[in-house]
Amino acid sequence: MDVRKELGVIRLTGKYLIGFRQSYISVVRRSAKAVVLASNCPDDMRQKLELAAKISETPIIYSDLTAREIGQALGKPFSASTVAIIDPGNSSLLGEAS
Repeated sequence: MDVRKELGVIRLTGKYLIGFRQSYISVVRRSAKAVVLASNCPDDMRQKLELAAKISETPIIYSDLTAREIGQALGKPFSASTVAIIDPGNSSLLGEAS
């Protein structure tokens, strides 16, 4: 699965939230369908999101992309170490979620 391509599809047809705080809140509220983590996501953030995702049964997608590459895939001029997928749109990313 090409995460970069799927994030581009979500950018055009779906809904998402960028950043740890927004992603964490959406996972706790159970509004996120999945969370994408960058390969260089800080360990403390990763652990907190993994715990919240386990409790809320939200799948986590571990990407091999860096935070900068995820930001670029979403058309943003900044890094994004975590992205909460609210609505996947036409993307098949959730079909591959673990």
